[in-house]
Amino acid sequence: MKKLFVLLVLFALIFGLKSEAKPIKFSIKINWGSLEKGVCNPSEFGICSIIISLRAVGSSGGTDSEAYEVQGEIANNMLRINLPKGISEKGKNARGQYAFTIPKEMVLDQDLAKELGVEKLTIAAGNYEFKGNTLALKIVSPRDPASGQATGKRQHGTVK
Repeated sequence: MKKLFVLLVLFALIFGLKSEAKPIKFSIKINWGSLEKGVCNPSEFGICSIIISLRAVGSSGGTDSEAYEVQGEIANNMLRINLPKGISEKGKNARGQYAFTIPKEMVLDQDLAKELGVEKLTIAAGNYEFKGNTLALKIVSPRDPASGQATGKRQHGTVK
């Protein structure tokens, strides 16, 4: 009976553990300002847009933007991005939040998607907010062209 119990425990450990992908390093660039009618006003406080890329996306020296080397991973249908530190006070909007809007679905570059362990990566349109040094972006499932319904397959990608 003990042998059967030990075998069941080993079986559960071997097949029950999920293999999580390790976080990878990539770059994020945050453009400061307020977004008004699709145009960034860098004289205002807030976040106009973000750019995510596997490769470096610019320098951190300017006043209109800041670039970070970050770590990120896909977990629970979200792209979770961890910055090495909290973002600048310039990113705080009039409501005191580090929030921004992605106006339409954004496809991230294929090299980044592959490094994250998926073929394609699309971020959902919506309102997002940095919480400390963390940003969680919702991933979109692909749609069946014939029905328009979600296929349930994971699809993952560049955020602006």
